Amino acid sequence: MCDIAAAYAFHIAEAQAFLDGNKRTAVAAALTFLRGNGGPDLIDDGTIYEAMIAIAERRLDKAGLAEVFRRLTTRT
Repeated sequence: MCDIAAAYAFHIAEAQAFLDGNKRTAVAAALTFLRGNGGPDLIDDGTIYEAMIAIAERRLDKAGLAEVFRRLTTRT
């Protein structure tokens, strides 16, 4: 589940389809996917924001974002 959510977030953020709000839209899509499919809840301490900035700066890839999501899960 985290891999698919990360794929949504990564590709939406990378596409830069909107004038503003690409990273916010990407995170919203990922979290909506997780919640809608019975995926794990995420406890965020600002890590997702930092990860999305890292994606924008090309310091984090899709697999890295999936790992961030896994680390933030409240259940396994």
